[in-house]
Amino acid sequence: MKNLEIKDERIVSQRRKTQSDAFGVLFLGLLISILLQKFMFNAPFSKYAAEFILLIVSAIYVEGRNIITGSGTYSKDFSGQTLVVIHSVVSGLAIAAIATTFNAMDLGAEQMGGLGGIAITTMLTFLSGALISFIVFQLLFMINNKRQKQIDEKYIDTDE
Repeated sequence: MKNLEIKDERIVSQRRKTQSDAFGVLFLGLLISILLQKFMFNAPFSKYAAEFILLIVSAIYVEGRNIITGSGTYSKDFSGQTLVVIHSVVSGLAIAAIATTFNAMDLGAEQMGGLGGIAITTMLTFLSGALISFIVFQLLFMINNKRQKQIDEKYIDTDE
C-alpha cells in the first residue's frame, strides 16, 4: 500500500525553511573551513580546493536558480540598481580590509612601504575589488531584469 500522507502548506513551508537553514549552515561552514585552512594553518590550495569548489558552485547554483525562477537578488526598480552599488562598495571594503590585513601580517609594515604604502595598497585593492564586484553584480542585475521581463511577458494576458 502507498503511504498517502496529506501535507498541508504549513508543513511543506516549514520543511523547506529547515532545509534552507541547513544549507546556510553548510555554506557558512565551508567558508569558515576555507578561511581557517588558508590563513590559520597556511595550507596550500590543494588541501581546501574541494571546499572552495563546492562553495563557488553552490553560490552560482543558488543565484542561477533564483534568476531562473524569477526571484532573483535584485528588484527591477531603482532600488535594485542602488543595491548593486551598495553591494559593490561593501565588497570592495571587505576585500581591501581582508587583503591588507593578511598582507601586513605576512609581509610586515616595513616591506609594504610603511603607512603610505599600506594606504596606497589598501586604496588600490578597494578600487579593484569594488570595480570587479560592480561588474559581477551589474551582470547579475541585468540578467535578473531580462528574466523578469520574460516572465512578465509570459504571464501578461494580451486579451485583457
